[in-house]
Amino acid sequence: MFKNTTSPSFWHYIQQNLIHKIRANLRYKLMFVLLAVMIVPLLILIIFSINVSQRNYEKEIISSNESRIVLAGKYVDEKLKESDKILFASLIDEKLIPSISQTSDESMPLNFSTLNYIKDKLYSIYYRNEYLDSFSIYSKEKNTVYSLTEEDFKVSKITNPKGTKWAKLGVNPHYIFENGDSKQNFSLTRSIIRFDDRKMVGGVSIDVKWNVVDSVIEMLKSEKESSVYLLNNKGQIIYNPNLNKTPTVEFKKIFNQINHSKKNIFYLKYKKGFIFYQKAFNNKVVIVKVIPKTIIMEGVTKTLVYAIIISIFSIILTVILSIYISLRTTRPITNLVDAMHEVEENNFDVRIETDRIDEIGLLEKRFTSMIYRIKELIDKEYKSEIATKEAQFKALQAQINPHFLYNTLQLVGGMAVAHNAEKIYRVISALSDMFRYITGKQGDLVLIEHEIEHIKNYLYIQNQRFDGKIETDIFVEEGAEGYQIPMLTLQPLVENAFIHGFEQKVGVWKLSIEVQKVFDEIEITITDNGIGIPEGKLRGLIGQINNLSQPFNTNGSIGIKNVAARIGLYFGKEYGLDIFSEVSHGTQIVIRMPAKTRTEV
Repeated sequence: MFKNTTSPSFWHYIQQNLIHKIRANLRYKLMFVLLAVMIVPLLILIIFSINVSQRNYEKEIISSNESRIVLAGKYVDEKLKESDKILFASLIDEKLIPSISQTSDESMPLNFSTLNYIKDKLYSIYYRNEYLDSFSIYSKEKNTVYSLTEEDFKVSKITNPKGTKWAKLGVNPHYIFENGDSKQNFSLTRSIIRFDDRKMVGGVSIDVKWNVVDSVIEMLKSEKESSVYLLNNKGQIIYNPNLNKTPTVEFKKIFNQINHSKKNIFYLKYKKGFIFYQKAFNNKVVIVKVIPKTIIMEGVTKTLVYAIIISIFSIILTVILSIYISLRTTRPITNLVDAMHEVEENNFDVRIETDRIDEIGLLEKRFTSMIYRIKELIDKEYKSEIATKEAQFKALQAQINPHFLYNTLQLVGGMAVAHNAEKIYRVISALSDMFRYITGKQGDLVLIEHEIEHIKNYLYIQNQRFDGKIETDIFVEEGAEGYQIPMLTLQPLVENAFIHGFEQKVGVWKLSIEVQKVFDEIEITITDNGIGIPEGKLRGLIGQINNLSQPFNTNGSIGIKNVAARIGLYFGKEYGLDIFSEVSHGTQIVIRMPAKTRTEV
């Protein structure tokens, strides 16, 4: 009903084993403060430097690559227009249109001469332009294609131009920028118009190698890990200078952003880095440069490495200084604490020799003087205190309730009249054990098991007196019986339960005694189901227990205050007893004292 138990928690364990040690040690406090003062601003400075370095590096990359990508766009545009000029220059030749328009095969010399002319035309243009992969002339009227590649000059017939690049001949030039070609080139095709009747008689076409723009791509690749690609207006890669390198970006997903971007913006930032782009050749070609985030982080990493080196050096220096300062400052305080521990162990011969003249030296000298005076006072007061304790104990021994002795003897007489010899013997035996325990020369402190045996005799007599009306329950935790307790601690409290709690109680009387060890303390809980203590009287009783500075009261019966005073006298003011009571629900008294064996007292 009035359980007061505590269980250790994880936080309690941490507090006892870590935080408490730090809080209790001035040297550790000083070291941690110095480290915190150095490390916290240093960490803030490192984070700030990294952020600033990253932003500056990004700005540097953006500013340098914007100008490069614009120049690259102009260069690619110029190269594509130069390729178109090659086609246009071939159309100016006056002999080209008659050569591909002749359909008569009557004169073989004439056909042979025309073929040689076309062949010479192809060779002259092909070898003047090193980036040409092939050059072709198409005769619509003859359904013939004259082409020149690295391999050879070739003349082939086309019965159906559908599906070829000649099918899309028109007034305007036709450009083919498509991916999937392992040669990585692009095609430009122009129609040949006869001036006389404005009729399309054929076409010319060149396949140009994309390495015509390799110089500008090398200029763009200013960062080692960057990549440059050429895309068509569908977002497909039409030129990848590094065939073995797979793009890290899905261009089709971001191409809508590129198409709808503002004219004065030349880059996009995505989670893996930066994409710089520039449109060329009437938006048919897009130059794209991809800079991964790792490049940006490399610059930041340098800052981070320097910051870590500085941090390690600063931390080592701070640790050395903190150890030196803490030892210099706290060594005399530590010596003073050690001396106090010696005094706590009752060693009053401690002396601290010092030649310091500051506040700590003054404290050491005052401490030595104080210990000397305390030792003198203890020597004077020790014998007086021992005599007072013995007198108090003898007074308590003499305060056995005569009314209880009278009732017991009356009970013995009644049993004798009834000739119940066995019960008479047991009652007399219990009574004699009680008197032997009280009057025996056992000292002030006794084992808990002896005090429990004494209270069992008392309860047996009371149970016989009230004809089995009492239900008792005594529990002693295993191992707790070997600790010591002031003699006659339990009987006055149990006796109060009978005098004030049970005499007006209707029904069965219940009383329990529980002894257990909680951490390094012994807790004894006495609980009854008596009539309880009124609230006003309970407050007064608790006030008397908490104010034990009043003279020790030996008048009347052995009371709760006397028990509390004796516990405080033996073990200190932090120990004693607590009372919990509620009218009509009973009373509970919890005794707390240190767990000490006979050798520890």
